[in-house]
Amino acid sequence: MTSHLLAETREAVAAEIRAAMARKRLTRGELAQRLGVARTTLADRLDANRPFDTDMLAAICGELEIDLLSLFPVSASAVESA
Repeated sequence: MTSHLLAETREAVAAEIRAAMARKRLTRGELAQRLGVARTTLADRLDANRPFDTDMLAAICGELEIDLLSLFPVSASAVESA
């Protein structure tokens, strides 16, 4: 996987999380507190400066009541081959 694709995926996942936070009217500080992480740790990931790890993604999905797979962009080739 190229670094460009990784960066695009990281941004897409962060955007989906930010959208889910907005739907729940949850601030970065509130979500960070619920997750037990520093606000800056969460902010680095929500701004796509650092990647999420799977444990944090699972915890975020639990707090936001969303499905983990809903965070990942579906490529046109994946849809075509389904």
